[in-house]
Amino acid sequence: MKPMRHLLAASCVCALSTLLLAQAPGAPAANEYGRAPKLGVVPFQGPNGRVRFEYPKSGWQVVPGGSSVLVSLRQKGGEAAVVVEQNKLNQPLAPDDITDLFGQLEADVVKERQPTAANIESKVVEAGGRRFVILTYARQGIKASERVRQYSIPSGSDLFRLTCSAAADKFAKYESVFAHVAASFTVAAPATQ
Repeated sequence: MKPMRHLLAASCVCALSTLLLAQAPGAPAANEYGRAPKLGVVPFQGPNGRVRFEYPKSGWQVVPGGSSVLVSLRQKGGEAAVVVEQNKLNQPLAPDDITDLFGQLEADVVKERQPTAANIESKVVEAGGRRFVILTYARQGIKASERVRQYSIPSGSDLFRLTCSAAADKFAKYESVFAHVAASFTVAAPATQ
């Protein structure tokens, strides 16, 4: 009977370890997140001063946002875009709250907003001292099919989504720009009254 107890205990430990490892975030791939040292950039600071990031110095234009969209960046040839939006959460999220479940909820939001979105992949990552979700998917754009990478970055009671898109055949060309914008994205603490 003792060997059976040991086997059962070992199975429980193994199952628990697997569950915990499934929730542990990994590092994003280099092409998904990271600064591009050779990219000439300019800083962007949001109107309230809380949001900052860098974007390419040439070939891109800033388009003011409205409502939940803080700002959009558009590649001047129309090949790529980045949309930065801010949404209020019902309650602040701690880093431990950013789990596979949160990633699945973000994927569900994409499906709800964009019913033609396909091949949605979600993963929880940790980089730059923060935990966030990267979603990658395909969608039908205005002119052609697009590939999209969305960074869902919670900060206190705010959720920031950086939605980076390009024509599917041009995505690789802009991937380092998207990775740089995300890696340089920072949120200052809200001003206290």
